[in-house]
Amino acid sequence: MTTDASDLDRILDAAGDVIMNDGYDAVSVGRIAQRADIAPERIAALFPSTADVLVSMLNREFAAMYRGIVDHIERDERGGLLSRIYLYTLSTIYERPLAKTLFVIDRDALNAIMRHSHSFSYVPQIGVRAEMIERLQQAGMVRPEVDARAVSYAISTYSAGIAITAPHDDLDVVIRGFCDLLSRSVDAAVDDTRPGKIVYYDWASSLTVRTARSSDDAR
Repeated sequence: MTTDASDLDRILDAAGDVIMNDGYDAVSVGRIAQRADIAPERIAALFPSTADVLVSMLNREFAAMYRGIVDHIERDERGGLLSRIYLYTLSTIYERPLAKTLFVIDRDALNAIMRHSHSFSYVPQIGVRAEMIERLQQAGMVRPEVDARAVSYAISTYSAGIAITAPHDDLDVVIRGFCDLLSRSVDAAVDDTRPGKIVYYDWASSLTVRTARSSDDAR
């Protein structure tokens, strides 16, 4: 089925707007249609269910987040180090209204959407995974003695802690404090971080390609 991109974007924008302003429980085809000024029949023709709209919305949000993180990393001379990658990953979540709502304000909504992820072939994760840390380690960006899986667990726990204790008046200090700890204990002492940038770019590209394919399944 050929899909008008503007219709698809309006539907996904409207779904995000409903979640941010009215909450997950308020999401329905009728509410999305009203917010997007699109006939409910048009939405039904593009998506089998409301859950599929939300998964596609989440995929698009993740893809936009990855593009923003890559841009920050590319412009930072030290951007290929794990501490910098995590800094931009976490900062991006709090900079984007929909991402912040899902990761901090209404995490039950995020969990509910993820439970419906079987609607598509893939739903990406925003966290810093052990596999990526291992790739950074192989590229010389992470100290060789570091346990990548343990670091990944520590990062996940810290991220969850920030979300649970939000809001923070000094969020930037909280984020940068932990990133400084990563810099001191995990980052390798290197002058050229371009290999780390390549690792993250390849990682993010693989995820956004999968996301794009998943979104195409909705069309």
